[in-house]
Amino acid sequence: MPELPEVESVVRTLRNGTPSLIGARIRSVDPVWPGVCAHRPDDLCLEQLVGCRFDSIARRGKYLIFSLSCADSRAHFLVIHLRMTGRLFLVPDRDALQRHTRLVLYLAGGHALRFDDPRKFGRVWLTDDPGTLTGRMGPDALTVSPDEFAGRLAGYRRQVKPLLLDQSFVAGLGNIYADESLYRAGIHPRANSADLLPEDVRRLHAAVTSVLGEAVAAGGANIDGVFKAGSFVINVYGREGAPCRICGTPVSKIRLGQRGTHFCGQCQPL
Repeated sequence: MPELPEVESVVRTLRNGTPSLIGARIRSVDPVWPGVCAHRPDDLCLEQLVGCRFDSIARRGKYLIFSLSCADSRAHFLVIHLRMTGRLFLVPDRDALQRHTRLVLYLAGGHALRFDDPRKFGRVWLTDDPGTLTGRMGPDALTVSPDEFAGRLAGYRRQVKPLLLDQSFVAGLGNIYADESLYRAGIHPRANSADLLPEDVRRLHAAVTSVLGEAVAAGGANIDGVFKAGSFVINVYGREGAPCRICGTPVSKIRLGQRGTHFCGQCQPL
């Protein structure tokens, strides 16, 4: 599942790659699977995208936000959430559509932005205000300050793993990097947030930001071959029964908040 590092990798590739999406103009749209539109297809007004130019690309949590300049001079934003298996590719426009292609934006200059999604969970929106989608999200997990993190944590009394997954607490963490952050911090996923000592909170904040920062630099993690270029080394997620890389104790897996949760019982005592 693409999380903050993978989404950030997509942003940087589309923004800084050769060719770059910045400045590209949309010449036609092919909604291969209309269900990719979060609105009813006629409400999304994909036709309005024709002639629009990509001005910037940003990320808010796990949302990709594309700022567009269009003929009507209004601010438009194309917002995409990759969900579990979504991928974005900037490819030559002559490339054949793939089995799981859901949307193609054909660009002037011979390229196309293609959205592939095997499980059909990803969605796109066309909006004048991306805040209608992201306004309830907490601060970005990659850049939240130690003081803000501690202050927000003080307002909760919840098991820490489900809290990290709550996008209103901090935005961008998912199952993979929540497990990895707790492992690095040495905190059990069942620990109650209200019971964490100040040094635990400082250690958890440092773990969250360092894990995410390293994963961004590595282009994400290669989980199930989805992000093949990702080289971030996973320590616990998906390694049930494998030896802990620190102490050798077999990695445990439990269900917590309806999510599979991986940890080392020796390095992360409750």
